Amino acid sequence: MKVKFLAAAVLFIFAAEFVSAQCINGTKSYPIYKAGAQLVNEFDNQEKEIVHIQYDLVFDSKETFRDLTTDWEYSIIAFADDGVKDIDLKIYIWDDLLETWTLVAQDNSTESIAMITYQPEETARHKIEVIVYEFNEGYTAARYGLFVVHD
Repeated sequence: MKVKFLAAAVLFIFAAEFVSAQCINGTKSYPIYKAGAQLVNEFDNQEKEIVHIQYDLVFDSKETFRDLTTDWEYSIIAFADDGVKDIDLKIYIWDDLLETWTLVAQDNSTESIAMITYQPEETARHKIEVIVYEFNEGYTAARYGLFVVHD
């Protein structure tokens, strides 16, 4: 139930915010920060703890590494400006035996926001990948935000 409410709140905020977002090919960063600030406010009101906030440009994909613990169920949210039609998330854990990153969770929605709720089976370093699968016509880059949150 908490996950459904969180997802609905996140989608509502971004539907309202990005209707008027500025062109990402310009130099304006404020719209993505403003959208993130609304999320911060929403998480604070829900008494959730934000443990990671990241903003950057993305041209195809970006990787972030984070230690995640079995003590928490995490919500990992990626959102982009209106240059992005489809953004996704993937979470990996390092497999010592295979000596490679193994996929443990993913979001395959077809929106400019992606969210994964994830409870690690072991405390370990994880790789979080933000992937732009499709830009809106005329765009080849975008600004994005990435939040890692838990109760």
